Amino acid sequence: MAEPIFMRIGEGKSIDLAEFHRTTGHFLGLLQEFDSAVAKTSAGFLNWIVTSLQASPSPIVGVTPSVRRRARHALDISGWVEKELITGIGTLNEGKERPRIFSDAALTRLHVIAKTAPIIGDSQIYTGASESIKLHTSISVKTFNQVEELTIPRSISFGTVLGSLETISVHKGLEFRVWEEESRRPVRCIVTDSRLRTRALNSLGAKVVVSGNIKADRYGRPISMVVENFDPIQVPDNLPSIAEMKGLVPDFTGGASLREFLEDLD
Repeated sequence: MAEPIFMRIGEGKSIDLAEFHRTTGHFLGLLQEFDSAVAKTSAGFLNWIVTSLQASPSPIVGVTPSVRRRARHALDISGWVEKELITGIGTLNEGKERPRIFSDAALTRLHVIAKTAPIIGDSQIYTGASESIKLHTSISVKTFNQVEELTIPRSISFGTVLGSLETISVHKGLEFRVWEEESRRPVRCIVTDSRLRTRALNSLGAKVVVSGNIKADRYGRPISMVVENFDPIQVPDNLPSIAEMKGLVPDFTGGASLREFLEDLD
């Protein structure tokens, strides 16, 4: 049987109906985004049924996943979705790079929830009963600051990014990303031209050079870009092996190791 996942909203402080509605809506949105990412299809495989409600001292909503009957080739991926969501938020809270499965759409929803922390206190997402919680994470002011660091641009300029082109499924479609080769950080690529979008889909998994207006963080690291052009990099398939290249450069050390040769130069 699928395991329920719970969200505690705030820390016992009063919360108005509009805030409750907005927060639970983004909680559902997070579940849907991770369902889409894990299932690798925008529709996802799961429905989320409310099976538990608690009003005091803090509102707690419990939902139980079920496989959508009409979803083609649907599988019960609920355990994977819940684990990726909870551990992914925990990774952000620790100040680490976000996991590959964490979409920009999910970050936006997490940002909205975290924004409530100064007003109503930290929220929590967890699985298992309160006496034996299995997985848990907090959404706090620290979460808010970490998401801001990853998403809020500090400068805009024209430039290029070199890396591997990938996509991730989100609830309303696809996100294009280039994982920058040097930093191994994802750069969100906004592709509005239908011709470029087709080229991008045909170049998935390839190394590309992407150019356009880049939004960067305070350290100058690219966050996102509006793509104006990109070119796949063709890697020759007939490069010589290391064994084949051995001996191409003359032996200038006289048989000594490189370390011994450099020490003799002193």
